[in-house]
Amino acid sequence: MNQDVVSFVLRFIREESDGQPARWRGVIKHVQSDHTADFARFSDALAFMQEHVNETIRQAFAGDEPLSPERIFAETARLWGEMAPRYTDIMLQSMELMLEQGRRMGETMAESLARWSASAQQTSPDQQAQLISIIERLTAQVEVLSAKVDDLEERLRGG
Repeated sequence: MNQDVVSFVLRFIREESDGQPARWRGVIKHVQSDHTADFARFSDALAFMQEHVNETIRQAFAGDEPLSPERIFAETARLWGEMAPRYTDIMLQSMELMLEQGRRMGETMAESLARWSASAQQTSPDQQAQLISIIERLTAQVEVLSAKVDDLEERLRGG
């Protein structure tokens, strides 16, 4: 039995710098060739995968009749047609997990705020101002993340 394998490792990295909102970037690695690429948009990672899948298809058919662009396209379309539904499911499951973690984080934050409120009378005005500033920054970050998740969910659902 002949078997061709194309494997990728995706790494998502959250970077935060002083005073700047956190941003995400990614690194993708083609396992068989050890080639890597950085990406800021997921479409760049998909393009990287497509290049390596196309090369594997070319090599798989190297001994056969000459490979026309149509044949490469047909084989690639077949492969992505099999993979795309699973990709959407994986992304939706990941988003649901993120939303659940966000919900739990909100509950934890609410509990912490309740405890903080109860003990606020025991803190100095400077400490209270610092805590309020931290809470405001966290709230802004949660709002940005929620908007990004909403946007991603909209795009995945074809909106």
